[in-house]
Amino acid sequence: MNLMRSMVLIFVISSFWFEVEGGNDEYEEQKISYGFYKNTCPQVEDIVRAGIQSISISDPTSPAALLRLMFHDCQVQGCDASILIDPSDAATSSEMDSSKNFGVRKRESISLLKSMVETVCPRRVSCADILILAAREAVAVAGGPRIPVMLGRRDSASPPSNKLADVLIPPANLAVDGMLRIFGEKGMSIEESVALIGIA
Repeated sequence: MNLMRSMVLIFVISSFWFEVEGGNDEYEEQKISYGFYKNTCPQVEDIVRAGIQSISISDPTSPAALLRLMFHDCQVQGCDASILIDPSDAATSSEMDSSKNFGVRKRESISLLKSMVETVCPRRVSCADILILAAREAVAVAGGPRIPVMLGRRDSASPPSNKLADVLIPPANLAVDGMLRIFGEKGMSIEESVALIGIA
């Protein structure tokens, strides 16, 4: 399996699978759809696309980092941008405090994209949707397809938890059989699991 195919599978599985199957119940009440911002912020996809192209030129490792960021966000509480939340005080933890999020980066890129979108469409587009669009554009910038995605996600209403991340994100040192078992329990095929864990 080549790298591009793996990136596409990771994107598709993370943005659709974990949200529908593994996300929290509040998503069932959301009305995510294609063209969600058609009337309220029709230029959001173009803004994110231009931003990702610029970010990727200055740092060619950005596409992989953004895809990983999205996967780690979707794995914990559904695709709700909870991984972007920093604690308001020292006593509160965040998802980023989990050792399983070691090396996750490019959170600041989502903040930059959010600022760009806010300039044109204030208070209309969620960080969760910007993160999904950024990962989609990262796949496209890396040479993959631009996959249509449903939008309309809400940002996390639950405080992020490093304990939840510790439980739900597989450890990096878990053997392949263990990883395949974890993803198999979520109903994933071996090919989908292999794409997520990066063995080929």
